[in-house]
Amino acid sequence: MDQARCLPATYPVFYPAVNGEDNPAKVKELINKYHNGKGPYYIAEWYPGWFDSWGKPHSGSNADEDAKKLDEVLAAGISINMYMFHGGTTRDFMNGANMSRNEPYSPQTSSYDYDAPLNEAGDPTPKFYKLRNVIAKHLPAGQTLPEIPQKRRRTYALEVTKVSGVANLFNNLGLPTESERPMSFEDLDQGYGLVLYRTTLANASNGLLKIKQLRDYATVYVNGKRLAVLDRRLGQDSVQLAGVSPNSTLDILVENNGRINYGPYLTDNRKGITEAVILNGQELLGWKMYKFPLNSTSGFKYITSNGEAIQQPVLYRGTFSLRGVGDTYLDMRAFGKGIAFVNGHNLGKYWYIGPQQTLFVPAAWLKKGTNEIVIFDELHNTDVKEITTIEHPILNELHK
Repeated sequence: MDQARCLPATYPVFYPAVNGEDNPAKVKELINKYHNGKGPYYIAEWYPGWFDSWGKPHSGSNADEDAKKLDEVLAAGISINMYMFHGGTTRDFMNGANMSRNEPYSPQTSSYDYDAPLNEAGDPTPKFYKLRNVIAKHLPAGQTLPEIPQKRRRTYALEVTKVSGVANLFNNLGLPTESERPMSFEDLDQGYGLVLYRTTLANASNGLLKIKQLRDYATVYVNGKRLAVLDRRLGQDSVQLAGVSPNSTLDILVENNGRINYGPYLTDNRKGITEAVILNGQELLGWKMYKFPLNSTSGFKYITSNGEAIQQPVLYRGTFSLRGVGDTYLDMRAFGKGIAFVNGHNLGKYWYIGPQQTLFVPAAWLKKGTNEIVIFDELHNTDVKEITTIEHPILNELHK
């Protein structure tokens, strides 16, 4: 939890509150200290769960212990705000990340399920009923809680969607921005997505390739062949090159994996290659940069898959038809790392390492008739033929 905080009495128009503390005696002590020895008493953020980070187990809390603590707080006459009561999903590229002086860069998943009382689809969980019973116990005399609405709609699996087209990212580059040194996302006037950095190795250059201040995730190619994946989470920024011929093409595809949400590095959030690329101690110059903000999936040229394994980042496209709509989940376990779109809506990110393996698709983003799925994958090495859905989330499955 965060260190307990309280608004000082020098701001009398604000409601006094603490954050990150749920011991009733300490809550009152803090507010009394900064609010002239009196209430009202309020916990601004009380965590009945927590968010998830890529590569780490799904977070959660004990519902019985949460209910016991809520009972203590309400019995003490303290108001409380649950963060989160319904977590939901962080759409588009807004997943964010954490980093501190003691903890490495840690990007968050797109699912913000949070082990909250209402799950990602907005339906009540067993935790919801336990907390509801505690709240009902502390209502003023004569008041009752409203009836719980019936589940909004059935969540179900759709028919398998066949992949009808594949677009190789390297065959859809467009016009580059050119510069002696690599430019950051911000210098390129791009906030999110990916940038492909390209230069020519004029000499037969073997040795250590180092990307100084990589932000945040890179796949490295020489002459179109992927040589390495570099991950800021793991402190990776270098790869040993061998067997490089003169005038080889070096490509570095860099992804913004999420901006830091708070803390000492909040203002240190530039993305891409933010300093330089060094090979055998010499800085590489003469770069072309191809922008892929992926604000939409239009403009890519798709071809029919020939069934061969694809060694480069690609977009998969498929369509399916519906007679009625309902919530569902894309099952991303057949893919590597990337972003999924349904009918032009960015559902968020997926990554095979987990713990999140599904993406929630709300019925509101589906329609009767023809629907389109587009999946951008920067890692996969096999020919994907199908895109599947399931009726439930998978949020606690880790892979190395």
